[in-house]
Amino acid sequence: MKQSPTFRLQSFSFFLQAICLLSLGALLLLFSEQTSAGVSQGLQLCFSTLIGALLPFLVVSKLFLLRGLHRPLIQRRSFFMRRVLGLPDVCAAVLLFSMVGGYPVGASMAADLKRDGSITQNQAQRLLLFCVGPGPSFAVSAVGVGMLHSAKAGVVLYAGVVCGALLTGMFSRLFFRTAPTDSAAEIQEPPVLPLAAAIDRAVKESVQSMLLICGFVALFSALLQLLQAFDIPQSAKLVLAALLEVTNACKALSPQVSLPVLALVAAWGGVCTHCQLSPFIVDVQLPYMRFVCFRAVHAGCSFLCCRALLLFIKLPVDAIRQNALRPAVQPNCLLSVCMCMMCVLLLFGSNWSMRLTRTK
Repeated sequence: MKQSPTFRLQSFSFFLQAICLLSLGALLLLFSEQTSAGVSQGLQLCFSTLIGALLPFLVVSKLFLLRGLHRPLIQRRSFFMRRVLGLPDVCAAVLLFSMVGGYPVGASMAADLKRDGSITQNQAQRLLLFCVGPGPSFAVSAVGVGMLHSAKAGVVLYAGVVCGALLTGMFSRLFFRTAPTDSAAEIQEPPVLPLAAAIDRAVKESVQSMLLICGFVALFSALLQLLQAFDIPQSAKLVLAALLEVTNACKALSPQVSLPVLALVAAWGGVCTHCQLSPFIVDVQLPYMRFVCFRAVHAGCSFLCCRALLLFIKLPVDAIRQNALRPAVQPNCLLSVCMCMMCVLLLFGSNWSMRLTRTK
């Protein structure tokens, strides 16, 4: 029986994937010492930085949705959201939390709003194209203060990435020609959960997301450590690190490259971050190649915005690069400020959910 070209292509793809996975497994066994060191380094990074920086924001952002605090935004009329970004006002909460909480928070909220029926699938897809980026706890504290030993440099980096995200959001309107009010008639709001039930669900879902993130960080740290066993040029190793995992890449690149390049790397996020966001990408049915293309657009816009900011904000570049060679510190001040902002937002917004509950 003659085989079709499609069947032969699928068989070749299956065979190629099997060969690649078997080869990777053999390498992990041959270089088990480097692999174990990479996993340990990744887990240490999770416990020392990522969990403290991301988990509280994940919990608070989910509480914000489960308590219905985003619903008053649906009745608002925001010129920026509707006319500039072409999105309904409820998406302002996703944009705000993505800027404050960091990479997975905005994507998680967009998927939750789409699942609840507050926004359409196209609107959720658009949000995932530009509401993904580093928060101030990573850009300012980890990269700026911890790696470059300059809070001012971290602020410029963060501002460049945020401006790049807004430009990417405006650019994405060219590919999604839906009106910002498309979902207004289709909203099917779920009931507001009691505070105890909302906290229980928010913590449970946030811990599940955090475990997935830590697993990917440990895996990619092992792969990066595996590269050290091969005789590859240092420049190639840095490029691979920038493509794969953002934290180790920024740490390795900070003494050697300019601030706009670090903004580019932070906006790109790395394949590790892309894998962390994969559950949300699947939820909103966003084609992965489109997501990757817009990650590249965001990275390019962040590079240009950071360069433009440096025309007005002078930084001692040589001193920053010398400081980057000093041992990194673990600043928690900015993280505490961001947590206080989120808590105040949650507490003051509780009046909205109570008012909505009484009117129903």
